Amino acid sequence: MFEDKIKPLFKVLMSVQSDTNTSREVIIEEVILKWIESQTYFSENSHLCGAIPIDKDPYGRQVVWALVKGLGDKTIVLMHHHDAVDIEEYGHIKHLALEPELLLEALKDKILSNQTKKDLESGEWTFGRGSADMKSGAAIQMVLTAHFSEIKDFEGNILLLSVPDEETLSRGMLQSIPLMTSLRDKYQLDYVLAINSEPYFNQIKGKALFYQGSVGKVMPILYVKGVKSHIGDPFSGFNPSLVLADLQRKTELNVDLCDVHKLEATPPPVWVNLKDRKKTYDASIPEAATGYFNWLTFTRSTQSIMDKLVSLSKRTLRDTLSHFQDAYENYCNLTGVIPDEIPFKPVVLTFSQLYDRASQKKPESFQHEYIAYQEKVIEALHENKITLPEASTRLIEFAVDWIELEGPAIIVAISGPYYPHINNHFIDKKLPFPLEKTINDIAGAKYDLVFEGQEFFMGISDMSYAAWSGNTEDIEIIKANSPGWDYVYHIPFDELSTISMPVVNIGPWGKDLHKVTERVLTKDIYERMPYIIKELILKCL
Repeated sequence: MFEDKIKPLFKVLMSVQSDTNTSREVIIEEVILKWIESQTYFSENSHLCGAIPIDKDPYGRQVVWALVKGLGDKTIVLMHHHDAVDIEEYGHIKHLALEPELLLEALKDKILSNQTKKDLESGEWTFGRGSADMKSGAAIQMVLTAHFSEIKDFEGNILLLSVPDEETLSRGMLQSIPLMTSLRDKYQLDYVLAINSEPYFNQIKGKALFYQGSVGKVMPILYVKGVKSHIGDPFSGFNPSLVLADLQRKTELNVDLCDVHKLEATPPPVWVNLKDRKKTYDASIPEAATGYFNWLTFTRSTQSIMDKLVSLSKRTLRDTLSHFQDAYENYCNLTGVIPDEIPFKPVVLTFSQLYDRASQKKPESFQHEYIAYQEKVIEALHENKITLPEASTRLIEFAVDWIELEGPAIIVAISGPYYPHINNHFIDKKLPFPLEKTINDIAGAKYDLVFEGQEFFMGISDMSYAAWSGNTEDIEIIKANSPGWDYVYHIPFDELSTISMPVVNIGPWGKDLHKVTERVLTKDIYERMPYIIKELILKCL
């Protein structure tokens, strides 16, 4: 039914390199918008489609949107991202990464796992960068939008959102939030369901997965201020790297920090960066060290995360100082020196507390210089000279230096991107039918395919911003403890908090996302998923 339209579109989308957080995304946005405008409905209703620029984006990227305005106010939101991770991993065959048929032949010469080799030889899978994540989902949603636009007196509305930057900071979806609210108010839309079409992950043939939520993510930053000294006199100083290492040990893979909901659990925290803040080499203990990690959530509040981190930081400083004291006394015994009293007074502050202390010290001067420094940080961020966590760290350092904070000390802060957890059980608006039974009735009758509903999509997705199920306390904690909030990083919480609708991630079967062997089940692109999503939309409307 849909293959004739999806196949050429998917081939075009695959052929356009759209590396995330680069100007290449602009090219695919032009391709997508041109395709939408070529459809009869949108050529006759040009005011119902377009592209919204992302605020202050260094590449000029845009959110491409299209609205099929039918009868009534019930509206389905179809959302997907058009960026993909880069192709560098393909090495000497990267020129084939966007050519599925040629890549298929090239991969036959590679050493592959048994399952990958089996999939390759079966002819049932389409290989290539972005094939699963998620140009297949994009092609399905675009063709379905065109399909519903051709129905005369269509009962309901379809809003298509094609966004950039999902693989990086989700700037595209964040820009879509005010777009959704403005279109809702302008056309009196009632959002009844948001459908994302990221691929599902599964190794069992004949069993598919869908997700009625998406895992949340908080990225804590731990900034440790030490006491600088020459390495020849280590007990005159205090090494912040030792503190940071113990913080990592206490949190990394700590299953006590997992979030549990029903029979599902988040993976434990994993640190993605640790380093000292020395800019050049010298024979001294570093003055400061910092690191950040991902903490995934199902239900855990931001306040509880901050409380836990403050508690862990205090305990870590106590443990490290105890280790320091023992080492110092043992060293004195070795050298026959009478030990002095250790003068260190440990301090743990949240960024909110640090900011308040800095504001109280020459308030007008601090605000003026802090804002000026933020501008420098933003400029470096936009030029891709630094990352968002590094931008946050530099703002922490600015405030630490302003109050002349002495170590040992730990500053607990949060860096973007922040992804709220979302699940249909937490959203007030409900679907008038059981989602799992409905999807299985559709899939079973046509394809003898069984779907299993899972509570959370674990890959982190833009679905986090399709509706709001949090509370004002979470928002205030995030804002107060995120350095440079509203300047360096911003989530339009005011608009997001007015959006409430159920969500579902239902898309094709994909494997090995972000790997050379990324692939998607071909019949899911052209046949099964378009039909199932189409029928689900009709059921909702």
